[in-house]
Amino acid sequence: MEIMEIKNVRIRYFDKRLVEESLRRYLKEIEEKHPEVKRVLLFGSFVRDECVPGSDIDLLLILSASEETFMERIPRFLPSRFPVGMDVFPYTEEELEKMKEEGNFFIRRALEEGVEVFRR
Repeated sequence: MEIMEIKNVRIRYFDKRLVEESLRRYLKEIEEKHPEVKRVLLFGSFVRDECVPGSDIDLLLILSASEETFMERIPRFLPSRFPVGMDVFPYTEEELEKMKEEGNFFIRRALEEGVEVFRR
C-alpha cells in the first residue's frame, strides 16, 4: 500500500504491480516449500479488478492431503511479509469435492471466478 501526503491529506491507493510481484515470490515459495499444494486459485476483488485501498488477496490452495484441520493449516500458508492482507483457504482435494457436491456457495464462486496462478 503506497501513501502520498499533500499538506495533511493522505491518499492511499492499491499498488497492483507491487502486489503482483509479491504474489510471484509467494508462489515460488509455495512451490519450493509445500509439495502438498497442487493448485492455487486467485479470486475475489483482485481478479474482478475491483481493488480499493484496504483490499486483500484471496487464495484458494488445493492440497493433495493433510492430517491437520483446516484451521491448523492456515498459518503455514500465510506469508511473513506481503504488501496487503492475504486470506488463504487451504482445502484438500477431498474436502473441496465434498463442498462442491454440497453446493457450497463460497467454493462454487471461488472456482468460477478464480484464476489459476499455480499448478503442480
